[in-house]
Amino acid sequence: MKTLTIKTPKHELLIDYYYGIVEKSEVAVDKVLFIQMCKDGCSNYGNKYSCPPYSPHFEDYLKNYSRLFIVAFTLELSQFNQTNYKEYLKIRIANSILKSRIEKLMRILEQNFDTKYLGTGACKLCRSCQLKIEKPCKYPSKRRYSLESLGVDCDDLMKQVFQKKLKWYRDEKAPEYTSVICALPIKNNQHQDTLESSFIAAIRKIF
Repeated sequence: MKTLTIKTPKHELLIDYYYGIVEKSEVAVDKVLFIQMCKDGCSNYGNKYSCPPYSPHFEDYLKNYSRLFIVAFTLELSQFNQTNYKEYLKIRIANSILKSRIEKLMRILEQNFDTKYLGTGACKLCRSCQLKIEKPCKYPSKRRYSLESLGVDCDDLMKQVFQKKLKWYRDEKAPEYTSVICALPIKNNQHQDTLESSFIAAIRKIF
């Protein structure tokens, strides 16, 4: 784990970042379970091409790859304690900051390794997905899927690779911290040193 500082128009914040490699075969996947969870609890289900039931299965999507380069960002929400933000707003602001930056980072990384990253949350390329009006995706080559949409248990992945748990907003109370996690599918011939140097260069470019 390493820490960096970011500045927004209203805040100067510390973000912890993590990275590591995991074998594809070691990733916990349950597509049926996560499709049902999306169906029960997310308005994007059936309304976005990036989401279930339209998202592919993990094994199908990664059939040409053997490993995943995992990246996670974490932000301690106590950094908002001096504000008058309500609890839900703390996590909303933090997630917006983390998601926008990790997506930029992953877009840079994937260009170096002939792959397409697995992001966090639904695709946001269009204000309203073309699926809603029964038209084809406008940007199929730019569309990215989330780990969850492929059936990956992100909480298990976070604990396995970084020994850290995902935390959630519950009972109108913000958690201690919030996290986002993404992955870059990679092949066996891509060396860890090359991945790490590209990652550090991308971090410096974004921050």
